[in-house]
Formats: sequence, structure tokens, C-alpha cells
Amino acid sequence: MTTHATAGAEMKSWDEHTWDGKRYDEVTGPKQTTGAMTVAYSGALEAVGDMRFVMSYPDDDSCVSTAYEVVTGTLDGRKGTFVLHHTGGYRDGVADATVTVVSATDALTGLTGTGRITWAQGEPGRFELDYHLP
Repeated sequence: MTTHATAGAEMKSWDEHTWDGKRYDEVTGPKQTTGAMTVAYSGALEAVGDMRFVMSYPDDDSCVSTAYEVVTGTLDGRKGTFVLHHTGGYRDGVADATVTVVSATDALTGLTGTGRITWAQGEPGRFELDYHLP
């Protein structure tokens, strides 16, 4: 049986630099960056996420990205850690990514699922996951 979970997402930290070490917002035009973000989730997912990402900006107003996030906490009452693969980008003031569960531990072992996270600039994010647990 597939279960649908939703949670709010609050960014706790953000660190992004170009490949040559400059802050991402100090370089204009096309660029590639790497970075890290910490997220606090609340709702059906009560957890902290630790994400590492790579982004490619064709211009100052948009990018495409890929990331891996280690999420540690409780999903609908079951404690553990799982890893999400993010694929998405940023356009028109909104960051949007599809997520896929790639591994899980503890009471979440066997977790599979896909979902989406959406962030409008300056607002909390919204996390949704359709998942299955054995």
C-alpha cells in the first residue's frame, strides 16, 4: 500500500560556491556551483536533512540541479535515516525538485518512494512523498 506524506521544510543553512571557490552570488552570468543545505522538516516527516548539491546556471535567474540528501528523523512514526536523490532546478522565483528514495536504515529499512519538494523564494518549502514501507 502506498502512503502519502506531506511536511513543511525550513532552510536552516545554505552554503554555495562556484567551482573556483567564489560565493555563488558574487559571480554573474553562466556558472557551475556546489553547495550544502540543512533543512528542518515538520509534519508527517519530523526530521533534519543534510544535502549536498551541484548546480548549473545558464543565467542569473535560473539553474538546473542534482543533489543527495541524508534525512534523519521520523516518518509517520517510524525512526530512521533515508537518502533522497533530488533532480530539479530554479526558475521564476521557485525551486522545484523531484525526489527518489535511494536507501534507508533502522525502522525505515525497505522504504521506497518518490515525491517533490517546492520552495518559493522567501517562503517555507513543501515536501510531498508517496512511499511504501514493508
